[in-house]
Amino acid sequence: MSLSRVAILIGILAGLAPATTLEKLSLEEMAARATAIVRGRVTASWCAQRGPLIYTHYRVQVTERWKGPEAAVIEVVVPGGTVGGVRQSFTGTPKLGQGAEYVLFLWRGPSGLTHILGFTQGVFDLTRDSSGELVAARAAAPEVLLEPASGRPVSDVPLRLKLDDLSRRIRSALATPAR
Repeated sequence: MSLSRVAILIGILAGLAPATTLEKLSLEEMAARATAIVRGRVTASWCAQRGPLIYTHYRVQVTERWKGPEAAVIEVVVPGGTVGGVRQSFTGTPKLGQGAEYVLFLWRGPSGLTHILGFTQGVFDLTRDSSGELVAARAAAPEVLLEPASGRPVSDVPLRLKLDDLSRRIRSALATPAR
């Protein structure tokens, strides 16, 4: 299991911890590690409990796929939510908006659930700029991120690029053999 998946699982299982620690991932690393990369629009959300954890489930209508199985609709989960008056929350978990469009870097866990890779690192909001072009953007991750080589804490930076440029970088990363 990769360090990022271990960090995500530790964050999820630590539930009561004040913060989550994740490995800082480049766009190319996320593309390589993701089991699916899609562009899509959130059409529904709900919360459900699975074992001791509550998850917010998002139904996403897929409009473009760069990696992963063909599917018109996918279900993505994010840890946290409210069920039966019980609320769980986890630092750094992304919240997706009903009707909003995203590019999502995903991984399917051993449980069969599909998660967002690297929490907020794996979510790009899609909006139109003043010229009408689609732009993919994500804020700097609020979680503590660790530099993979040294394990030292590092800061994240926001990322904003045209959707065509993001698509080109994803395709290039997927065409490059893993080292």
